Amino acid sequence: MKDGLHQRNGFTLVELLVVISIIAIIAGLVVPALLRGREEAWKAQCSNNLKQIYLAAVAYAQKKYEFPRDMTNEDPEAHDSLNILLRSRHGKNLPGSLFKCPSGEAAEARKAEDEDYLQLDGDTLDYAWANIRRRPTGKLVAIASDKFFNGYDENREGHNDVMNVLNSDSSIKEWEIGADGDCEDEDFDADLGLPTGLGR
Repeated sequence: MKDGLHQRNGFTLVELLVVISIIAIIAGLVVPALLRGREEAWKAQCSNNLKQIYLAAVAYAQKKYEFPRDMTNEDPEAHDSLNILLRSRHGKNLPGSLFKCPSGEAAEARKAEDEDYLQLDGDTLDYAWANIRRRPTGKLVAIASDKFFNGYDENREGHNDVMNVLNSDSSIKEWEIGADGDCEDEDFDADLGLPTGLGR
């Protein structure tokens, strides 16, 4: 025997709005944490890329007594110098993924059909590289960095207000970049937006 009450199927509008509100609050708390975690993972991957390039460059420098640098140009582009490393026996097996920062916009470098080594250009490299002759020993200097950061170029936002800088002793330092694209480090070249001595 029925008790006269109608059986309910589904939620009322108020219940639905409460559920949506709870979901929105949870998303508002969780999403920023996930984004921060993603950025930290990107910075770690970027640092790992720089260190692997460094190891190949040091192996090159132990034979050549300097880091790879394009000697045909007084102020070479970063990819011109790194192409010298990639054509050497020390760097020819480096994967194309190493030269792409997760926060950058470079395409992954690939080997040409008729070559057994990568060929970098401005669109396949997210890193700046030392454009001065520098032995791997001596005064601590920056020899590489990621080249895109928030404020440097409105179309290319890299790590949030931070630049990963690789030093000649293999250490990675995070340089804080201001909203105006400037940095307090004395070795920062404000015109290039890079550590002194590096080329894009």
